[in-house]
Amino acid sequence: MNLSKKFEELILKQLESFGCSMGVTHLVMYLASAKQGTKATFEMVGQWPQVDRILVSIEDDPSLKVSSPNRRWYPLQENDILLGVLRVETELEGGSWPLSLDSRLKALSISLAKCVSIELERQNKNEEINYLKNQVNVVIHQLRNPLAALRTYAKLLIKRLGSDNDSIEIVESMMIEQKQINQYMDSFERINLPIQLPLEIGEERLLLPPNLDNQKVITVQSLLMPILERGKANAKLENRNWSQPSFWPDWTLVPVEAKYVVIAEIVANLLENAFKYAQKDAEIGIAITSKGLYVFDNGKRILKNENEKIFQKGFRGTASRGKDGTGVGLFLARKLAKQIGGDLNLLEKVSTHEEEELKKLKKKNIFYLELPTKKLHA
Repeated sequence: MNLSKKFEELILKQLESFGCSMGVTHLVMYLASAKQGTKATFEMVGQWPQVDRILVSIEDDPSLKVSSPNRRWYPLQENDILLGVLRVETELEGGSWPLSLDSRLKALSISLAKCVSIELERQNKNEEINYLKNQVNVVIHQLRNPLAALRTYAKLLIKRLGSDNDSIEIVESMMIEQKQINQYMDSFERINLPIQLPLEIGEERLLLPPNLDNQKVITVQSLLMPILERGKANAKLENRNWSQPSFWPDWTLVPVEAKYVVIAEIVANLLENAFKYAQKDAEIGIAITSKGLYVFDNGKRILKNENEKIFQKGFRGTASRGKDGTGVGLFLARKLAKQIGGDLNLLEKVSTHEEEELKKLKKKNIFYLELPTKKLHA
């Protein structure tokens, strides 16, 4: 077991904190050790007081082969696993150990065992993380070549199509998607670099391509257009009616701060749910007004008693029964909306103060993404 410096320092502090308590003169902690092909032994990892003594195993210390009334051993145990032992030396005459001292030493041994258990778990997790990082690198390396080949074949196909503009448009859309996948690969590559974990975005954060170019000017319109094109293509493939904005309010056209890139994640999530759970003939679309953004579908209405439950992590509504999913999408979408100063709700009905454009929708399910439109500007 390769011990970290922090772990060793923690053990020493634990032993020091007991100090010269109730006649104790020496505390030594050993960890169980067993290499393949050898018998188990106990290696010294820390002692109090810290004296110039070689850290030797129990078997290699001749003094321990002779019993002493002033010495006791306390197991460091986690459930049924013996992790190590604590050796206690005292100056008590006649080996008379007070019950209070014995109780305190048992508490110390339990605490030390917990420290060892946590250190072992940390090391196992680090090994798993390193293994996964290596696997990600391998997958990235293997994906780069076929992705590049797809782009090459797409360019060759465009040349062969000649003046077939409709077909060329489809192939060009494929090339845009291939570029997006490359951005995913760039994101994966950064996993092995030192990162500062975000304090607010949860571990369930969706992996959409980030704004990798910090110098690039982004607007809400530029964030949403690739997603709308994807939605339009899906609707065409499924023979659905599709609706998207023909007019873009001013707040969607001005540069926005980088943190608002999550708007794309939220909308992508809502559209994915709509395509997955709405009936095949249901219309799907997006409407944008001066107040915010609406994702709607004309499928089966979400039950009234599920209007709030669908935003709970892991909850799956009636419409999702028998279909793939984890019940995390809407939970994440609302979480991200609130983190940028907005909110996400399912409208029960369009209220009288809503814009006329929204009233004309008359759709069964309308998700309202409320955004801080006056604070979006970079």
